[in-house]
Amino acid sequence: MVIAVYGAKGRVGSKVVEIAEQRGHTVYPIDISIGNEPPSDEHIDVVIDFSTAAATAEVCEFCGLHRCGLVSGVTGRNEGQSQQIEQLARELPVVTKSNFSVGVDVLNRICEIVAKELADWDCEIIEIHRKGKLDAPSGTAKSLAVSVARQKSFKKVTVHSLRCGSNFGKHEVIFATNGESLTFTHQAENVEIFAKGAVLAAEKLVKQ
Repeated sequence: MVIAVYGAKGRVGSKVVEIAEQRGHTVYPIDISIGNEPPSDEHIDVVIDFSTAAATAEVCEFCGLHRCGLVSGVTGRNEGQSQQIEQLARELPVVTKSNFSVGVDVLNRICEIVAKELADWDCEIIEIHRKGKLDAPSGTAKSLAVSVARQKSFKKVTVHSLRCGSNFGKHEVIFATNGESLTFTHQAENVEIFAKGAVLAAEKLVKQ
């Protein structure tokens, strides 16, 4: 498989390059600091994007030029950038997720079940990320809030964001009522979980 990786010098993007090469794929790293791109006539199977929201138009144009799918872990897109992704998805296969870790997928499903069973309980979400992370709340926290709020009894799910230290990402979903509470926590301990999940998603997308 031939993969173009946007944001290849970043924290997650560099791990995507490393893991994809370990799995036997041909990788073209693309980053502003590198400035390199594959030849225009090179066949690209899929793009994995961990760059920035500002690069959305460039990434969509690249996918359109090479007629390849997109796996994106970029968060913090504005409405116009989100519409560009939606337009691309009408023409080519696109997978966008705020978090590619297996644990967060399970946590989302758990939250849906608990919110349905405990529809009259309060729910609050606390997310902690490294100092310098640009978007707040995190895309993962927003997804978790949607999973809970999908249950009609919830009028509002409040997300509390902290930006400190070098935390890879911690999400706590707290359900509480008078006399008792339930707390579900996902703690990311490295960025490899996101990178590996994205590569696996790309492999699945191309096979389909």
